[in-house]
Amino acid sequence: MFKKYWIFVAIVVSVSGAAAQNTQSDILKPSAAQLAWQKAEIGVLISYDLPVFQGTPYNQAQNRITPFTNANIFNPTKLNTDQWIQAAKAGGAKFAVLTVTHETGFALYQSDVNPYCMKALTFQNGKGDIVRDFVNSCRKYGIEPGIYVGIRWNSYLGIHDFKVEGTSEFAKRRQAAYKNMCEGMVTELCTRYGNLFMIWFDGGADDPSKNGPNILPIVTKYQPNCLFYHNAQKADFRWGGSESGTVPYPSWSTFPFVFSHAARQDTIFANNFALLKTGSPTGKYWMPAMSDAPLRGHKGGHDWFWNPNEDHHVNPLDKMMSMYYGSVGHNSTLILGITPDNRGLIPNVDVQRLTEWGDSVKKVFKTPIANWSTKNKDYTINIPSQKVFSKIVLQENIQEGERVRSFVVEANINGEWKIIKEGSCIGHKYIGLLEKPITASSVRLKILTSTANPMMQNFAVY
Repeated sequence: MFKKYWIFVAIVVSVSGAAAQNTQSDILKPSAAQLAWQKAEIGVLISYDLPVFQGTPYNQAQNRITPFTNANIFNPTKLNTDQWIQAAKAGGAKFAVLTVTHETGFALYQSDVNPYCMKALTFQNGKGDIVRDFVNSCRKYGIEPGIYVGIRWNSYLGIHDFKVEGTSEFAKRRQAAYKNMCEGMVTELCTRYGNLFMIWFDGGADDPSKNGPNILPIVTKYQPNCLFYHNAQKADFRWGGSESGTVPYPSWSTFPFVFSHAARQDTIFANNFALLKTGSPTGKYWMPAMSDAPLRGHKGGHDWFWNPNEDHHVNPLDKMMSMYYGSVGHNSTLILGITPDNRGLIPNVDVQRLTEWGDSVKKVFKTPIANWSTKNKDYTINIPSQKVFSKIVLQENIQEGERVRSFVVEANINGEWKIIKEGSCIGHKYIGLLEKPITASSVRLKILTSTANPMMQNFAVY
């Protein structure tokens, strides 16, 4: 994919004609957890559940309504969570999230409130705890651990879209019991495994005034530094509106609602999820976008869970690089879905692709041909003679907010300044891909409008 003459330039720039009207106190800023999320850039979602062992392709619609009659099909003979995390790290991930429960309702740990868990297995004599093993592996290899809790669907207990069917007294009591169980599981998960990077509630956790459990106070009490995603009360980041692993440009870090999409869906889902994809530069809440996609998304595949004989669904390297540019390069954090197989290992072809991808990103962005020095007030960089470049990287210091609203990048080509890129949102990272490599003696950034004095952190060319 990468031709020898491709060189990437990263530059940090100063302001030209920028409007600086807001005071410091007016500027919306991320929490420490949100800042860590955006700086991480890449994470993985590790999906593991009973369907991996059924011997047939995963069928979401059926799994939501069909209970598994025998949980003891769960029997990974070579289970190795270290291998999972090493594969994730090879791909550049800084955090990993494990599906503790999914649509079957089966829990991958030793729950005292949910009997449909690893206690019920003959595997490891009923003593296994994959959440424990996963968290320990994350800490061993320097990856931040997160958990994914699916409570919207539970085919084992007959929960569909958070609800027990019926209006009888029996149904009402089952609904209350399910709420209590969910709150108990969240308490267990928040108190047994140390500090967690994030908790992801699949499909949200509903409104506690309706059918949802009251889980936000539990997370706030026991994991105060944890990213929360999501219910009708709060979201620390938002879904990016597709499972393509990309968001369109621009994608702002701010959003008009305190929730991602647990309410007001008539507005938020309009125009093919446009608001989730782009955010809003005037949003009142810091809520950057998540770009998510499965690694096995090629040739018609969209496999969050491992299926037999589908190695051909692993994305090719060029698609992975495009995904990187369209997520991380568009001010969004990328979560890539990977899945262990029925042995308990990430398949070799998946590991190989993750490694190739991680190595390629490092190679492209290892050394800029030129970059801006923060000592210079002028956002201009000189390009070494005969060097060509095809990419521009811009970064704001988002710890101080997302301030830039419009900019242009110009290149001095044969003594004439020409616009080579123009845009609006920079945020944590903007990667501008040029249509073809160019040669220039210098490159400069002009920030045309901003809400306050721009706080640039990086401007480089590659």
